[in-house]
Amino acid sequence: MRFHEIVKEDSGLSGIIEDEAEIRGDSVLVTALEELRNRAHGHAVPRIRVISLVNLVKRLPGGEMFNVDALESARKSNDAVKNLVADIKDDENGEKYVYLTPFSDDEFGDTEEPGNGDTVGKTAPEKTVSGMASRALGNRS
Repeated sequence: MRFHEIVKEDSGLSGIIEDEAEIRGDSVLVTALEELRNRAHGHAVPRIRVISLVNLVKRLPGGEMFNVDALESARKSNDAVKNLVADIKDDENGEKYVYLTPFSDDEFGDTEEPGNGDTVGKTAPEKTVSGMASRALGNRS
């Protein structure tokens, strides 16, 4: 007798229970959001158009059925998505954007104002070069 013949863990109910997060494509969405957030490291207000995000997730395996409603639903019920998405709102032109949660060490994060820190007292070109160097250093990791 084999081990799997003795231990039968499947009660027959596991085949009828579905996880809505899997159907919506939450895992694919989280992967895409994490990648976008990592690429946006150093941006003051990282954002992506909703339609671009939906199309990106649709192209990934497992996200073929993803849409705007699935994005809104995932944002309301999935903690991982809540941590990655700061807000979803329209800009001044009426285009809907997903605002990503910036990293805590971003140059222009919530706790710092542009122009504070080591750039105080510098001229405009020195501030520009300092900002470029900081972003380049951040992108190297």
